[in-house]
Amino acid sequence: MEDGEEGGEQMTQTPPDPSVTDPLLESVTRLRGVGPVMARHLDRLGLKTLGDFLHHVPVRYEDLELRGDLRDVPDGDRRSLFGTIAEDPVWIPSGQGRWETTLICDDAAATAVTLQWFMPRRFRPPLRAGFVGWVTAPIRLFRKPTMSHPTVAAAPDRDPIPPGHGGIVAVYRSTSGVSQDFLRKCIDQVLSREFSLSGELPDILTGGRTLDRLYQGLHQPRTSAELEACRHQLAQLELYYHAEGQARARRQRQQQKMDPCEIGEKVEERIRARFSFEFTGAQNRVIAEIREDLQAGFPMARLVQGDVGSGKTAVAIWAILAVVADGHQAVLVAPTMTLAEQHLKTLEKILSGSRLKIALVVSGTAAAVKKQIALGEVDIVVGTHAVISDSVQFDRLSLVVVDEEQKFGVEQRQKLAAKGSGVHRLHLSATPIPRSLALAMRGEFDLSRVDEKPPGRQPVKTRMVPADRFSAAIDFLCREIDDGQRVLFVVPRIEEGDGDDPQGVEQVASRLRKTSLSSRGIRVLHGRLSVEDRSRHMESFRSGESSVLVATSIVEVGLDVPELSVLWIENADLFGLSQLHQLRGRVGRGDRASWCFFSVEGDPEDVDERLQVFLEEDDGFRIAERDLDLRGGGEVRGIRQSGQGRFLLARPLSDLETFRRLSEQAGGRLERGEDSRQQPLLKRLSRYLGPDRLTGESPEGTPDGPLAAP
Repeated sequence: MEDGEEGGEQMTQTPPDPSVTDPLLESVTRLRGVGPVMARHLDRLGLKTLGDFLHHVPVRYEDLELRGDLRDVPDGDRRSLFGTIAEDPVWIPSGQGRWETTLICDDAAATAVTLQWFMPRRFRPPLRAGFVGWVTAPIRLFRKPTMSHPTVAAAPDRDPIPPGHGGIVAVYRSTSGVSQDFLRKCIDQVLSREFSLSGELPDILTGGRTLDRLYQGLHQPRTSAELEACRHQLAQLELYYHAEGQARARRQRQQQKMDPCEIGEKVEERIRARFSFEFTGAQNRVIAEIREDLQAGFPMARLVQGDVGSGKTAVAIWAILAVVADGHQAVLVAPTMTLAEQHLKTLEKILSGSRLKIALVVSGTAAAVKKQIALGEVDIVVGTHAVISDSVQFDRLSLVVVDEEQKFGVEQRQKLAAKGSGVHRLHLSATPIPRSLALAMRGEFDLSRVDEKPPGRQPVKTRMVPADRFSAAIDFLCREIDDGQRVLFVVPRIEEGDGDDPQGVEQVASRLRKTSLSSRGIRVLHGRLSVEDRSRHMESFRSGESSVLVATSIVEVGLDVPELSVLWIENADLFGLSQLHQLRGRVGRGDRASWCFFSVEGDPEDVDERLQVFLEEDDGFRIAERDLDLRGGGEVRGIRQSGQGRFLLARPLSDLETFRRLSEQAGGRLERGEDSRQQPLLKRLSRYLGPDRLTGESPEGTPDGPLAAP
């Protein structure tokens, strides 16, 4: 369907804008059929220029080619057929009425396929006798092969195949008012234009195809092999920009000078004396790495990974006390108020009796507190996203600690770092990503791992509870509570769904109040409660006033209650594997044996592979590796949230070896002065494939599809 039909506009195109010197930057209105109305629709997709169309990456592909006999096609699968229509469509009044005609396929058997249109008699189908060309639609195999409401394209011969028909067809992210057919026709126009893309690419990129051919193969591949080859070569270019950007950021950081942080033996002794426990070997190793960073004379950028309960926070507090002892301010930022309050309590306990001043900054914090921070009267700030606000300024900020860093966006982390001159950055993550992948995705950071848990902690026993064992399980929970312990129920949603959808928090709490748990005090916690109610319910649970808490995954981070010995996860099959492990980390923080029970929807015998891994493994890094195996080449949880999963074409896992090679070579090219920003062609394409795309207005692609989709 043309734009004249979709947007009510004429098939015209605007004249070229003489001020635009790069044809990639020409407006989409240069395309036939794109007028002001359609341009506004396309703008919602981030399609403003012809270059945007080139980089509007398909979300998946469909293979429409008919191979073999038509009757062997799975019922309901889409296919494209080439053939002839001998007779005009006829009106059949039975039922609600429909138009029908027959397509005689151009195959050895001259197969007849019925074409149907279910529409009022006054609307005639777009085909007439004598039509020769392509029709595409799902094929239904009733008494005879049938296609309903097919898309059509007249063509005198099978080749060239028109967009949207024939072999492998791209499917794009779309929006209201913009059909797939129209997007394909626009991209077909774009591919036929001259963009002067011939130019020297870095010799470290392999593949050999020209850029014109790469974009052709990405949008209109002839075979799946060609598609993957073109995707991979373009992905190399995207990864090269990423690798070069990391090398440039690291180089610039190391060239930035700042006074080393003085950490003498006496300061070290005073800091360690504040902790009521001995650091593990892993914690001491990471602390040594951080100390070296703080004394290096340029800003630190270090990512500390550690499994839940491994002691990352203690390491971060050591770093905070080190910079504060040197006369500077530090800020610890958490993604939730619950976690921020937990960190505040921990710091207040460790610094009991100290003259250091700590302030909590959350939404609604008084202006007087912010003024104290700006004047340097506060040494340590703990807060949520509210710290990022322009209204929060520091006097001598030296260290920014970002906890659960994968829950913050790139721009948020950058704004935090910009709140001081020469700020050290220490990011913490409990999302265990294999080391090789973490280095690739966050290569501008140095990487540390806390891979040892504090001694004395017993492993959490994980069990699946069938529905018929619920009463027995409740009796066990009552015994745990009577022994001074707490119980946490985690539910996947706040409200009950329809039909077979799982129960919500309130429904589960109501069910528990009908059991012997009712006398033990039951509280609820979820995002729709007011901040005051959340704090009150959490404190009631921490203090033991109530022994049972029913919550959503809002407690995934920030709940540190040593008496919590039992976690119960309702409908565990609705949670991701990494999230399940994060939730399990809420228990087992004392020296008592702890339990994690979970239920599933349906037959427990049909437990999926993810839950089997959850039952078998308790090491976060091992779980991450097995999770990656189950996901294949897909995204890694935590990477997209961290801002480093915004690749348009590259696949973080399957392209990892390519990225390693490019990372090694990008730094050398920069040293030799071979910067992509000085090369005209690379500079032009950086807008679409480089870091410019992440800070510009272009949307993020989320390629994911069954047929070698990027």
